[in-house]
Amino acid sequence: MTPEEKQKWYEAQSRRIGVSIEQLQKAFAKELDDTGPVGAPLEVPDEITIKYKYSLGGQSRFFREIRRNKKLYGAHCPVCGITFCPPRQDCNRCYGSTEWVELSGQGTVVTCCAVYFTNSSFIKKIPFVCALVRLDGTDFLILGNIEMDDITKARPGMRVKTRFREHREGSITDFFFETIPD
Repeated sequence: MTPEEKQKWYEAQSRRIGVSIEQLQKAFAKELDDTGPVGAPLEVPDEITIKYKYSLGGQSRFFREIRRNKKLYGAHCPVCGITFCPPRQDCNRCYGSTEWVELSGQGTVVTCCAVYFTNSSFIKKIPFVCALVRLDGTDFLILGNIEMDDITKARPGMRVKTRFREHREGSITDFFFETIPD
């Protein structure tokens, strides 16, 4: 290819898939130099969009309860006595099956930090507090956001309760925490 042909190729590919010419030049310079064996695999830039359906498997009830009933559930191991939230279908200590248990939705902040910027569409209020919370009756921590007016008052040991969004889709972002007054 001549230098002009290469430039036209880079420009056309850049428009087609939305990658900068510089990135294409870095990735395809050797290919366009035509120095490799003719029988070698030919690599071309492309874009793949995938739409798919997936299963939440053994955690499906957790997400359905959030979406349908505004409730949090954990998974309790009757052998070890451990309660998981987020739930697990099987206990990781004894490998036995767990049983669903309804949780109160209240808990204690174990650690937290203030967040002043996000590019996530599910965050409705900025700034917010990101926290690891041990829900009452559970033995593990769940990551969640705390929406509060004065984030400087966030601290470990603070009591929180679950609040569910009005529109729920069955995802972990369908709920957040708010403080329980002392």
